[in-house]
Amino acid sequence: MAETRADYAEPMFDVADSLQPALARAAQSLARAQKTVARANAGAGSGADGAMAATARAALFQEALMNAVHARLNELKAASR
Repeated sequence: MAETRADYAEPMFDVADSLQPALARAAQSLARAQKTVARANAGAGSGADGAMAATARAALFQEALMNAVHARLNELKAASR
């Protein structure tokens, strides 16, 4: 049986917990941007350059969030030594 967060009175510390909503929104934004680029490249839409720029922005934002998670993990690593 899989354990969930609700199974614990005191959940284990999650370094990325506060970033989860932002990570989910970033993933959705990136997926939407990728679909827009695909439609533009297929000729179903206009503004392929704008669509590609939106995809790049979404990817950069997601990368920044992942870097924040990595930095938090490094802080924990340093504190646990």
